[in-house]
Amino acid sequence: MDTSYVVKFIYSGEAATVPLLHNWSFLDLCNSIRSRFPDLIQGKFMLRYIIPPDSTSCFLESEVDMRMIFRNLVRYNSDFVEVFVTDLPSSSESVVSNTVCEDSSTMLEENDYLGCYRAEAPKSYMTKGWESYIHSEGQKFEGGVVEFRDKLRKYAIEIGFSYEFVRNDKVRVIAQCSKKHSQGCNWLVKAHLCRANGFFMIKMLVNVHTCHGVIRLQKSKMMGSKVVKSIVLDKIRANPNKKAIDIADEIKSDYGLDVAYRTVWYGTELAKTALHGDEAESYAQLLWFSESVMKSNPDSRIAIEFHRETHRFQRMFVTYGAWMKGFQSCRPILFIDATFITNKYKGQIIAASAKDANQGLYPVAYAIVDSENESNWRFFLEVLAEEFAKHPMRRVTFISDRHVGLLSAFPRVFPNNPHGFCFRHLMANLSDKFPAGSYLKDRIPYLFMCCAYSRTPEMYQFNMEILRSEGGDIVAQFLEDLPKENWCMAYFNGERFGEMTNNLAESFNNWVLPLKSLPILDINDGIRVKSMASIAARKQDAQEWLSELCPAIEKKLKENLEVGRHWRVSRSDTYVYEVHCQKYNSMVNLETRFCSCGEWQLYSFPCSHALVVIQQHGSSPYLYVNELYKVEKYRETYSFPINPLPSISKPVHDFGRDAVILQPPLTRRPPGRPRKKRFRKRSEKTRVIKCGRCGKCEGHNRKSCTAPI
Repeated sequence: MDTSYVVKFIYSGEAATVPLLHNWSFLDLCNSIRSRFPDLIQGKFMLRYIIPPDSTSCFLESEVDMRMIFRNLVRYNSDFVEVFVTDLPSSSESVVSNTVCEDSSTMLEENDYLGCYRAEAPKSYMTKGWESYIHSEGQKFEGGVVEFRDKLRKYAIEIGFSYEFVRNDKVRVIAQCSKKHSQGCNWLVKAHLCRANGFFMIKMLVNVHTCHGVIRLQKSKMMGSKVVKSIVLDKIRANPNKKAIDIADEIKSDYGLDVAYRTVWYGTELAKTALHGDEAESYAQLLWFSESVMKSNPDSRIAIEFHRETHRFQRMFVTYGAWMKGFQSCRPILFIDATFITNKYKGQIIAASAKDANQGLYPVAYAIVDSENESNWRFFLEVLAEEFAKHPMRRVTFISDRHVGLLSAFPRVFPNNPHGFCFRHLMANLSDKFPAGSYLKDRIPYLFMCCAYSRTPEMYQFNMEILRSEGGDIVAQFLEDLPKENWCMAYFNGERFGEMTNNLAESFNNWVLPLKSLPILDINDGIRVKSMASIAARKQDAQEWLSELCPAIEKKLKENLEVGRHWRVSRSDTYVYEVHCQKYNSMVNLETRFCSCGEWQLYSFPCSHALVVIQQHGSSPYLYVNELYKVEKYRETYSFPINPLPSISKPVHDFGRDAVILQPPLTRRPPGRPRKKRFRKRSEKTRVIKCGRCGKCEGHNRKSCTAPI
């Protein structure tokens, strides 16, 4: 039958119900609406519709939308549709809808003659759908009282009024317009809990305002931190370090609302807590995380130390079996460093990273500690040494920035392993000893670099004499406690593969940067997920490589081949050649993989002299490239996956009655002299700042807080 459907028109608090005929067009619907509400002006209103039980409102602007109404009625097995009629904003009165006005193509608009002064078309904000969040009696909210309160706030913001609660609890909510007492406004909503299904349902709704000034404003009293939380959850999930000031700008642009910085900041903190949980509770799940990782990823190692009486967390070490197995196919060199954690309980991440065959970052192990001191460095290195003992022995080289705690702990744990100092840090320390603007501030670091990159002892002695003569006592004192075996290429007693800096450790710091502000459980799980995804992606990429060498190494090989194409080569013996360059001659021995320039030995990669000789000898350059640079080793590195965890949100009480529940650490004041503050005059007035971490009003904020808690 044609009258099988019913449509309810709602406009300015009034409603009218009419049959919805199957043969109605969009124009028929508009004419029916105008016949019920004579005050409507043709072309000056917009339509949205809802088909219960779906509470999502959809645009109704054309014949296509009209056909979708009938399809959705069949889809939801419903015979009822609600159509909301709203007036267009006054700024767009000169813009006539081409769907409602029949002769819009012949009308002339004033804006056509204003040029650059013509009015801008109104922007559609993301709050537009909020006006239909509260619409009728019997409306249900599956999210319970939380969803109802959230949608009620957003509805009030979009309509442009504020309300006050008469009753507000988990079972019943009664709200009335805030102008009830001053202007006698009749707006009222009553909602209660349906105990059968846990839904919240509107029992009574008087959706008509009899007060003055109901208009949407840029600043709304109802726009609190809870509303901010609900609209920024996805933004914080994608970028936990997103700044509150940037979120405030996006709310202004996308929602057309002015929100105070403090409100936005509290809203983002609520969103972080909702996504990642309480930071203190995060420590309680570390033991479960440890057990789950070692169960799902055999050969992994997570060592957690805590106080036996108070159960307060002290430090932890983490490495995955996949990391250790994959490291066997990487160059035997580790870059170690520490980076700060910026969450509530602070601390530091000590990490050891390697380079894969394609010069990419490959994490090997890390530890979370309270500070970078000798005890924590020794803990990290000792557990790392225990894991190395489980695999084929290799003489691993370590590169670090020469932290004092590391210098004390390293020789006790790895007495026979080479330890290289980061040249970039040494050069910066030396440069700081000279005044800014002086000639020597740039000259001395340059001479020091010449010494560090000297490939032969003779070259080192020559450059060192120049450095000492120009640097004087400052350089002599700087070099006094700096063994050349730790920083000069010519005297280094291990395989350094040409690595002179600790830049890869800085790459790890940037890799974990988005995680450092999260609770400790999310830091650990975030590293696991990032590494799991990285291993899978690189394994997939390597399947498409056709060359024998990895792309980065292949590029370097081609560059070295181009350098010496014009050099002449003379043969001395079966595998011994002399290369005649423009400025000097070099001796190359293919059998021992030796070049008198020193580059082949120091980098474990053929230099330009060697490649010229290899071609003259009739051999393939790939035969003389270290196996650790080849695609086969790269594929071996990423052939060990990190397995997923079944659930990371396991509740604390599932650990068992007698299980140990870890508590957050008692943070300590960081080392160093506290900052001094100047005495302020009595006339000076300062705003009192309450720290969001320790709760004290001592002139610092959460980021700069160092108070023990």
